[in-house]
Amino acid sequence: MRRAAAVLVVSVLCVLPARTQEAALMFEQANQLYRSNDYQKAAALYEQVLKNGYEGTALYYNLGNAYFKLQNIPAAILNYERAHRLSPHDDDVSYNLRLANLRIVDRIEPVPELFIISWWRAFVNFFSSTGWATFSIAALWCVAAGTAVLMTSRWLLLQRIALFAAMVAFVLSIAGFTATYQRLRVERDTQTAILFAASVSVKSAPDEQSTDLFVLHEGVKVEYLDSVGDWRKIRLLDGKVGWIHSGAAQVI
Repeated sequence: MRRAAAVLVVSVLCVLPARTQEAALMFEQANQLYRSNDYQKAAALYEQVLKNGYEGTALYYNLGNAYFKLQNIPAAILNYERAHRLSPHDDDVSYNLRLANLRIVDRIEPVPELFIISWWRAFVNFFSSTGWATFSIAALWCVAAGTAVLMTSRWLLLQRIALFAAMVAFVLSIAGFTATYQRLRVERDTQTAILFAASVSVKSAPDEQSTDLFVLHEGVKVEYLDSVGDWRKIRLLDGKVGWIHSGAAQVI
């Protein structure tokens, strides 16, 4: 059985492009280094895979784990957030992200949102953008099939069933394409970031001489609202707003 599995792995690697093979081998080497407790080298190798243009939930998750072991909490949170963006329903990613957030200094409670907004966000996150696109196309095929039955069938009952099914499928396709668009925006979002500075004074304006509003510490998640030169206007989950240097945070 083991020999057959080995042959299968070799066969798969042979048909993959050379760069993909290299990335897969580097990823496995990084995993071995992690299992050997060499977290520094594992993290460096995971980062190299990312620099080569590859990404994925497992890659970000494992990199987050390596940084967590190295006590680099901001980097761990950053990569857990990236993994969570790709796979919002992955229990391991969600658990480790919560665990890492318990290690940061600031406790920021999000502003309560309307039920309908929470429901829509959960709906959009149910599938990836690819999953929603597939769902929407399948729904359109159902519309076409229902329309074909409606146009060709002579049975009144079957026509009514086909009409109802086509209408439902059409509504689902519209909802699916809307969710696809929203999910793509989430996956390509460049307006949220993780604070990497050990501590930073949030300013009232994009000016070093402006008033200090409050202090934030590493690991906090912020949303970018605006930019002026090297300054970024940020908003926290609790609604607080201020300005920080752009170099103080890394985009998720």
